Amino acid sequence: MVESTPVVILTGAGRGIGFAILQYLLGLPNPPNILAISRNIKPLETFAAAHSNLQIASVDLSAPSSQLKSEIVTEIIGAAVSKWGRIDSLLLNHGTLDPIAKIEAAELEDWEANYRVNFLSNVEIIKSALPELRKSNGRVVLVSSGASSIYFTGWGAYGSTKAALNHLNATLALEEPTITTISIAPGIVDTDMQASLRGVHGKVMTTGENEFFHNLKENESMVKPEEVGAVLANLSLRVEKSLTGKYLDWNDELLSSYRPKA
Repeated sequence: MVESTPVVILTGAGRGIGFAILQYLLGLPNPPNILAISRNIKPLETFAAAHSNLQIASVDLSAPSSQLKSEIVTEIIGAAVSKWGRIDSLLLNHGTLDPIAKIEAAELEDWEANYRVNFLSNVEIIKSALPELRKSNGRVVLVSSGASSIYFTGWGAYGSTKAALNHLNATLALEEPTITTISIAPGIVDTDMQASLRGVHGKVMTTGENEFFHNLKENESMVKPEEVGAVLANLSLRVEKSLTGKYLDWNDELLSSYRPKA
């Protein structure tokens, strides 16, 4: 019996880790069908023109709840099912660091926007995809952060959303035993987010925290997007059931089989 080509929904695909994931998946000998989501799809248009297995969609995951739900149901879940008739995997990689601000300077509107992007949109995508994921015994890969349990000045919004994401992961594993779900901390990755952190947000953090991030860059100690992207991509295709509900660092020994062989 010929197996169907798996269908992967990838969010945050336009840059950084997400773009590295997309390139890895497209470069596989037998690539999956991919619906790549990004607010800005301009960087993806050339890829979409060259790969018949790639569809792209622009979705603003920071939108207010009613609009967000409508776009997710129509532009993400509906689009994938309409095109390929199934969903096998969600690789939920999108996120925003802002606002970086101490609690004494917190603006609730900024926190609400952060929670819509980093947490609530994930809940809605998963909820909307559940009927299809149950059919396929599918997979959910959540991109979390070490900031869920390591603390930096001004990171209250971002870190708390990632902690909530880990709890969502464990709850999903409990409630949906036919679906395999995992939450991954990708390490400190050399992306635009880190550049913004060093260049824009330094005034909020302490001197020691600033030095920590600048030293990582100067010493070339950050994770390359391609390294962690490959692990996340492979998890989206074949994560083992024994890992369901776990929160792991991307380079954990339990994930050694998901790293490309040298």
